[in-house]
Amino acid sequence: MRTKSVLAASALVAVVAAIGWAAYSTIVAAGQAPDFAAVRFTGSAACESCHDDRHASWARTFHRTMTQTATAATVQGDFNGVALNYGGVSVIPQQDGEQFWFEYRQAGSGELLNRLPVLRTVGSHRYQQYLTQEPVGDGTYYRLHYLWHNLDQQWVRVNNAFLHGDDLPFDQMVSVWDHNCIFCHNTGPEPNIQNFDELVARARRGEPVNAANDATYRSSVAELGIGCESCHAPGQAHVDANQSVFRRWVLKLSGSGDATIVNPEKLDAQRSTQICGQCHAQRVPKTDALLRQWLDDGPTYRAGMNLNEHVSPIWDWTPSPARDNPDLYRDRFWADGSPRLSAYEYQGLLQSRCYTEAQLSCIDCHAMHGGDPAGMISERNRGNAPCLDCHQQFAEPAGLVEHTQHQPDSQASNCYACHMPYATYGVMTTHRTHRIERPDPGKSAAAGKPNACTNCHQDRSLQWVANELRQRWGWQGELHTRLDGAPLAIADGYAQLLAGNAVQKAIAAVEAGKDQGLPASQRAQLLPALLALLDDDYPSSRRFAQHSIASISRALNQAGLKNELESALADYDWQATSQVRAPARARIDAAWAQLQATLPAPSSELPLNEQWRPDQAAWAQLLEIGARQDRQISIGE
Repeated sequence: MRTKSVLAASALVAVVAAIGWAAYSTIVAAGQAPDFAAVRFTGSAACESCHDDRHASWARTFHRTMTQTATAATVQGDFNGVALNYGGVSVIPQQDGEQFWFEYRQAGSGELLNRLPVLRTVGSHRYQQYLTQEPVGDGTYYRLHYLWHNLDQQWVRVNNAFLHGDDLPFDQMVSVWDHNCIFCHNTGPEPNIQNFDELVARARRGEPVNAANDATYRSSVAELGIGCESCHAPGQAHVDANQSVFRRWVLKLSGSGDATIVNPEKLDAQRSTQICGQCHAQRVPKTDALLRQWLDDGPTYRAGMNLNEHVSPIWDWTPSPARDNPDLYRDRFWADGSPRLSAYEYQGLLQSRCYTEAQLSCIDCHAMHGGDPAGMISERNRGNAPCLDCHQQFAEPAGLVEHTQHQPDSQASNCYACHMPYATYGVMTTHRTHRIERPDPGKSAAAGKPNACTNCHQDRSLQWVANELRQRWGWQGELHTRLDGAPLAIADGYAQLLAGNAVQKAIAAVEAGKDQGLPASQRAQLLPALLALLDDDYPSSRRFAQHSIASISRALNQAGLKNELESALADYDWQATSQVRAPARARIDAAWAQLQATLPAPSSELPLNEQWRPDQAAWAQLLEIGARQDRQISIGE
């Protein structure tokens, strides 16, 4: 009996040892990452069975719906058969069951020019663009002429979504989608360029080549939209390894990591941020050889890798690939090198001490599986919580008020308002800069970029800001001249709206329409400049001015200053020609004439007299400056 007991005990020990060894081996193996460059994509559906909560939280994001097959369930535009007329062409959005079309007819004669099927949608948050393919089924995807804007609930010419004037050709923004957009709007893209060698040969012969429009593709993607594997790396190795129940059990009980998949939360700040930077940073492949590989097989970077080995972020000093536009990239930055367009959030963060010294990463503020899908920020992180991780001295109201010199519940006591003000443009709206820095009127003036203080106090000058900073915060900086040459003592809102370039006008116009907690009569100080912007040569400027005038009109009515500005704006079409806009403009001017008689005298820093009429000399100076810097800016979206 004793012998049997000893044998049984020995067998048990052996079994336990074998299990222990197997568990140990499993843990060791799980810590060894595969070569993700060689791992296949599985698609996000493969994640759902084990990660149903994460899959569900991802499914509600705009990442998932970034690119979709065009169906009745995914198309947001009003394909009602009403013609959209521009440039001598009538574009007629039509629906036939599950199929959507853009029909093109000659304006006037009605002659049929083309009928293109809408095959894919791009975007679902602010607006939605539409793609066709030539030839259908095995060809290149092209972005079509009109997009549907969800806020405005109207069709917008794609030309007008960019910072360009009214004089663009009809087909200007009908671009090859596979050439650029495919990379960030999908998971596992493979453009499969068809005529690379031909384009190179043409260029060597000195022939003009526009690769963005001349290249042809037969593209494919692992998954339409931005799926799980965009942030977690290709998942086939992870799926295969976790078919083992024993492996899943061991890793769960031991709390060990699983290197067959990438978890951004377990990476250091640099590698975690680079995952976002693969798309939220306009960039170019590191070498010419990588460029060719990108156009064939897609990007070589996978989540968790070192992004710097695969791409070079675009900066203001990056050489332009367009010989006829040497300022292509330079125009996308303010004069101090800060990005002024969206899709450069990564570059802005890299310029911030919060990143370089405190290792702040994207996911310290953004929650990819939580918060509002618009911005992917939790309610907690819309306040000061992320900043308080390092700046605890401002956690209590007394410390916060001492620092901000504003009430603790005011917008000016939100860290983002002063340290990440709205200073970038993209997707027909404005965004916070991701270059985290202190408000500095001297630097703002020298760089020509928006200032955090005058984003709110638009009726005040940068000179006023400098004086306030010296008195309240002991600012030691210098305020010399503005980059644009406008007077330092003039209201910054007027300088931006009248003397600014397209980005400055957009940001200032949008800020003017926001309720910053200021009295409605003070917000009305911007109305003369906004009204002038209704006649601007840039559709983007006109649209923002229209929205902000309507917002100020509502605020004045609520404050008891009755006016008809908003109703007069109802017939104003910011996309129409000046001739078509003229009757609506006359009604708007009449409404303004009635209102201005009820308003208090304008601030002395405004280029206006006491009757709210422009000071001719000051006004002319600002418009002259604006004319000098009125050049079109390529967003690069």
